[in-house]
Amino acid sequence: MPRLAVRIKKLAFICAKCFSEKEEKLAWFVGSTLFNESFLCRTCWKGQFKQLTERERKEWAFYVPKKSGKDC
Repeated sequence: MPRLAVRIKKLAFICAKCFSEKEEKLAWFVGSTLFNESFLCRTCWKGQFKQLTERERKEWAFYVPKKSGKDC
């Protein structure tokens, strides 16, 4: 019986939005935007995070909603 050939799949280490190859780190973004479930650089990730609704932002553990200025 012949052995199956091993296929190596390589991932491209580029941002899905700006196609920058200079970034050292990419983050996986999950949200209800055009770039859902894709790798994004820091600046693109921040931009997509700002487009999320308040409800979706609260799902992220690090997000703290800003308090209104009326409570001072």
